[in-house]
Amino acid sequence: MKAPLFENVLRASRAFYLISKDMQLGLGHAYMVVSPDDEIVKEFFSLVAAKMFCLTGRACMECRGCRTVLDGNNPDVFTLNEQGDKIKVQDVKDLVASVSIKPLGDVKAYFVHRADLMTQDAQNKLLKTLEEPPAGVTIFLGVANEAGVLDTVKSRCRKVYIDVFDRETVYNALKDLGCGGEEAAIAAACCEGQLGKARVIAFSPEYGERYADALTLLERLKRSRDVLDAESVPSLKSNEGEFLKVLAVAVRDIISAKEGSPLFFGEATASRIERLSQGFSLRALALTLEAIGKAQEKLAFSVNTAAVEDSLLFDILEVKHKWQS
Repeated sequence: MKAPLFENVLRASRAFYLISKDMQLGLGHAYMVVSPDDEIVKEFFSLVAAKMFCLTGRACMECRGCRTVLDGNNPDVFTLNEQGDKIKVQDVKDLVASVSIKPLGDVKAYFVHRADLMTQDAQNKLLKTLEEPPAGVTIFLGVANEAGVLDTVKSRCRKVYIDVFDRETVYNALKDLGCGGEEAAIAAACCEGQLGKARVIAFSPEYGERYADALTLLERLKRSRDVLDAESVPSLKSNEGEFLKVLAVAVRDIISAKEGSPLFFGEATASRIERLSQGFSLRALALTLEAIGKAQEKLAFSVNTAAVEDSLLFDILEVKHKWQS
């Protein structure tokens, strides 16, 4: 386990509040922590484990109790599947055998990553332990997709959902990590409220390039003869699928600008978005998002890429002029 990069945000989350409250009253025997963001689940588990064994009870990250957890030297803290692989029956058998061993301290904690990748046989093997673990043992299951977890497992766990964080929270958290304002703004826009994904995006230059190209494409689309020029933006040719995702984000940002919502971009990018918002009606922008969604579906079914690009750009032009501001 490592000290969480997004410690302050996670401390303020409802998920951490709920588990901290349970610690005061007495932890339950099993929790299912749900988030599609694998990296933030890892950080959340580190924070929870630190709080469980902190000598001050606050997860101070500095005392001997916290340091043994974060350095991987606490014999009463166990992790399984940090790499996010499929979990097999033998993995669970080893966990179950370990649970029965008396802890060195008062409590013992198990943190299972991507429990939704556990085979059905493995999940069934865990049922009895989830329902009746020895005193002082708590099992935390990290889950990205609840559909992968048996109902019998769900019923034995208290479900805790990690927040989907708003754009301002993500932006400020990235700035606290030393990320530049423009990169943080783009990451906050593209990450779908997931902090782990936001960090990857913020330190990946291609996302900034895709976002800039998305604005360029929309700026170039004024009349039919502009389609060829718009198609020439580099990001569209290098990775159509990823570019369309960012293009959809850019269109949503234009909608936000039109509605007066804050975007956190630098002056140059904010000005471009504002100008684009003046050239599209809200109806046209909504239909543009719909057209992008249809183009993504076509690409998923291996429809000719060039044909998809042409169709999308002409669709955007059509709705732009049909539904004038």
